[in-house]
Amino acid sequence: MNKHLDLENAFALAEQCFEELSESLVIGEPAVLAESSAKLQRAALELSVLVRRIPPKDPLAQAFKARLKQLALGLSVRRESLIRRTVLVDRALNALVPATVKSTYGASGKTYSAVGKQTGAFKVLAA
Repeated sequence: MNKHLDLENAFALAEQCFEELSESLVIGEPAVLAESSAKLQRAALELSVLVRRIPPKDPLAQAFKARLKQLALGLSVRRESLIRRTVLVDRALNALVPATVKSTYGASGKTYSAVGKQTGAFKVLAA
């Protein structure tokens, strides 16, 4: 029974850290986000160690599995949110500092491309 109590406490801690991470995403402060991410990572590691100790035939394993799926689904949603925020920050940075924009096709300055390089196969061109 002690294993179940430890696992319940680990789940509660992971869910609390998940809520802190969600709040820090809304706030948008990088230092707070890094700190809450580190807390969640530590809680997830502790939880993964405890989950491995539960036998699959345990009746509470299904309940813990459902909670773990909920947590994983929430994390994937927060990850997408973080990716969207990163794109917005990149676009804002590109608007404020145009020199940070990376050219897709190279910086030739020409309309279509850079001039082709001669291979050396033909030294003289006569018509």
